[in-house]
Amino acid sequence: MPGTLARLSVGVVVAVALLWTVAVPVAASPGVNSALTGTPIRSVYLRVPRGGTTPGKPLQVLLALHGMGGNGEEFARDLIEQADHYGWLLVAPTIEYGDWTNPITVAHEEPILIRALADYLDQLPQLSGLPLRRLVLVLGHSRGAQLAHRFAEFRPDRVLAVAALSAGTYTLPLAAGPQGGMSFPFGVKDLALYSGRPFDATQFGGIPFWIGVGGLDTNSADLPRQWDTFEGTTRVQRAQAFEAAMQQLGASSVLRVFGDARHEVTTEMRVAACKFLGGMMLPRAPFGSPLAEAPVQY
Repeated sequence: MPGTLARLSVGVVVAVALLWTVAVPVAASPGVNSALTGTPIRSVYLRVPRGGTTPGKPLQVLLALHGMGGNGEEFARDLIEQADHYGWLLVAPTIEYGDWTNPITVAHEEPILIRALADYLDQLPQLSGLPLRRLVLVLGHSRGAQLAHRFAEFRPDRVLAVAALSAGTYTLPLAAGPQGGMSFPFGVKDLALYSGRPFDATQFGGIPFWIGVGGLDTNSADLPRQWDTFEGTTRVQRAQAFEAAMQQLGASSVLRVFGDARHEVTTEMRVAACKFLGGMMLPRAPFGSPLAEAPVQY
C-alpha cells in the first residue's frame, strides 16, 4: 500500500510503512461492527499483509479463531509471518466464549457467533475499502477450532478451506450414527433449526479440511463427557472420529497427529496448517521463498 492510507468507514486511519494493523473494538465502532453488537465478539483485529494490495487482485481473508481465554490480536501475532507469505488479510475476533462443555450453551451460542461473523465478513469489503475474495480460509485452535468447523457446516457457501487444531468437541457432519439420530451440537440432523438452512452435504463435502491434534493431548478429564459416545474420550480420539465422519461423507480431509505435542500450537503445527490453507488458494500461493520450500508435512 505504498503512498496510500488504509481507511475504515468510521474514520480510523492507520498507515505504518506497508502495513495496516488495527484492532477495532465493537463498542467504539458501531458502524464497522453493527453485525457484532450484542454478541460475545468484543473486538476484531485486522492486519493487511506486508505489501498491501495489488490492483485488480482481491485479498484472501484468513479468519483466525482463538481458544478459551485468548484474544484475537494475540492469536494473530503468531500468524503474521505466514499471512505475509501467503498474502492473507488477518481477521481475528476476540470472543468471550460461554461454557463450551455444556451442549445447551453451545447450541445457543454457536449460531449467534456464526451469523455475526458471516454478516461481518459480508460487510468487510465496503467497510474496509479493500477488495476481498468472498470465500474465506478459517483457522482455529481449541474452542476456536470448534467454531471453525461449525462455521463451515453452517455456511459452506463462505468457506474455501478449514484448519482446525485440537478441538475439544466436534459436530460430526452426520445426521445419524450407531446411537441413532444426531442433533446439534453432536450432529447435523436438525441444523436447519439453528442455521436457518438444512445441512448441505454436497457443498460442505467440497471444502478441504485439515485436522491437527497433539499426540499427547489425551487427558480425558479436560473434556465434557456428553460427546463420549459419539466421538471418544480424548482430543485425539475425537479428531479421529471427525476424520472418520468426513470420510464417510466423502469429504476432503487430512488428519495430522503431532506425536510430541500436548494441548498447544507448536511452530510445526502452525506452519503445517498454514501450508495446507495456502495450498488451497486459487490461484495457488506463489512458492519459491525459503519459508515455502521448507519440507513441511501437512
